[in-house]
Amino acid sequence: MLDDNLPMTLQYQLRSKLLEKIESRFWSPGSQIPSERELCDEYGVSRITVREALKELVQEGYLVRKQGKGTFVSLPKFVNELSSTYSLSQEIEKEGLSSDFQLISFRKCSPTQQLKAVFALSATDSLYEITRLRSIGSEPFAWERAYTPCSLMEGADEEQLQKEGLYFTIFRCSGLMAEEAEVEAEAVNCPADIAAQLQLKKNSAVLHLTRVTTAQNRCVEYCESYIRSEKYKYKYKQTLRKKAFYDDAYADRMDGK
Repeated sequence: MLDDNLPMTLQYQLRSKLLEKIESRFWSPGSQIPSERELCDEYGVSRITVREALKELVQEGYLVRKQGKGTFVSLPKFVNELSSTYSLSQEIEKEGLSSDFQLISFRKCSPTQQLKAVFALSATDSLYEITRLRSIGSEPFAWERAYTPCSLMEGADEEQLQKEGLYFTIFRCSGLMAEEAEVEAEAVNCPADIAAQLQLKKNSAVLHLTRVTTAQNRCVEYCESYIRSEKYKYKYKQTLRKKAFYDDAYADRMDGK
């Protein structure tokens, strides 16, 4: 219950109580919080007070409303630092969350001219096309479609992919371990069919990634992903000049060059 005798308004007190539950992870990221009626009963306040407190927390990014479902704790924004050691899965684990892949489709296909060039395939070679939806908690986070040569995944099936993931499946089937990836990123409007799977509105802005993964100088995966941009961003550090450059430039100036 809240205290009418305190100098703070009931709305401010309620906001503080709810924020404490979010920050202490009493309500974990991605989880649904109690309904407005339940909060009214728990804290002994009016529905208007609850709505205004929730509205503030939504505007501040702590909560998110889902039409017809309720109010949920926002997921943290995951940051991909462009370095050779980055792992999105590790970043998710640091937040105490788990991510899951739903395998949408797994099929053989003929490569396009572009994919033939990427994988250096012959006219008779074929690819596996793997489409998956990644979720964090209960919230869809990324849609991806990956291609890998059938020769690297002989004997693999949907159950193995769902259980072990793509890279480990490739390793088990071929002995090749993914070593390097080249990634390109751009902001795009999400295609309608993919937006529906990500629970986004039509033409929502998303981050579109294309990734080429290699092992022992051989391409083992080509993947394109659509990622909810409000939960994910790239950043990188850039070294503009080495200190020695400035030391040399300063010395040149002193010498009148």
